[in-house]
Amino acid sequence: MKNVVLRACLLALGIIIMALGIDLIVAADLGNSPISSFGYVLTKAFPGISFGVFMFVWNMLLLLGQIIILRKQFHPLALLQIPISLLFSLAIDVFGIFFATFEPINYAHSLVLLALGIAILALGVACTVVANVAMNSGEALVSAITTKTGWNFGYTKVGFDLSCVAIAVVASVILMGGIVGIREGTVLAAACTGLIVNVFVRSMGGPRPALKKPSKPSASPASPDTPCEFSGSVQSRAEWSEA
Repeated sequence: MKNVVLRACLLALGIIIMALGIDLIVAADLGNSPISSFGYVLTKAFPGISFGVFMFVWNMLLLLGQIIILRKQFHPLALLQIPISLLFSLAIDVFGIFFATFEPINYAHSLVLLALGIAILALGVACTVVANVAMNSGEALVSAITTKTGWNFGYTKVGFDLSCVAIAVVASVILMGGIVGIREGTVLAAACTGLIVNVFVRSMGGPRPALKKPSKPSASPASPDTPCEFSGSVQSRAEWSEA
C-alpha cells in the first residue's frame, strides 16, 4: 500500500512538472508542445478562457475517444484521467500566472527558455512513466488505438502528435486568419521530448512493475501476467522508448 501511495505521489509530481514545462515553452514564445498546441490556439482565439480550461476540455475529448475506440474493453479505472487532467490544468493556470507578463529579451533567450521547458516537460513525463500508475489522456488514446489496431506505439504516438499540430493549424487559420502558436519550438518539442524522456526514465531505473487489478474473493488467484490497470501501459511505453 505504501508503495502505491508513493507511486501515486510521483505521478502527481510528474503532472505538475509537465505543466511547468509547458508554461515555460509558452513563455519562450516559439510555439508549444504538440499535444497542447490546440488548447494554446484556442486560448489565443478566446483570451477570456484560460489555457488550463481548454486543456481540460481537450483531455476530456481524448478520454471520450478512448471510450469510443475501446467500447467494452474500456476499463473504469481509466477514469482516473479525469482527476489527473484536472490537476494538470490547474497547475498550468497557476504557473501561467507567474509567466503572464514575462517576455523573452531576445531570440537567444527564447531558445534557452524553450530548451529548459522541453527538459522539464520530459522530466515530468518520465516521472509518470516510472510511476506506472496511470497514463495521461493523450498517451492513453494512443494506447487505445494500438490495442485495437496492433500498430507500433512509438510510430502511432508520432502520428498522434502530428495530428494534434494539424488540428491546431487548421483551428488557428479558421479562428485567427493565420498560423498562431505553431513555430519552430513546436517542431523541436516534438523531436526532442521523447528522446530526453528516455534518458530520464533509464536514469530513474525504468517503469515500476505494473499494478495488479484487485481480485474478487471468489475469483481464482491472479496469474503473474495480470495486466496493468490500463491495458498495455508497460508494453506500450517500452515500445515508445525503443521507437
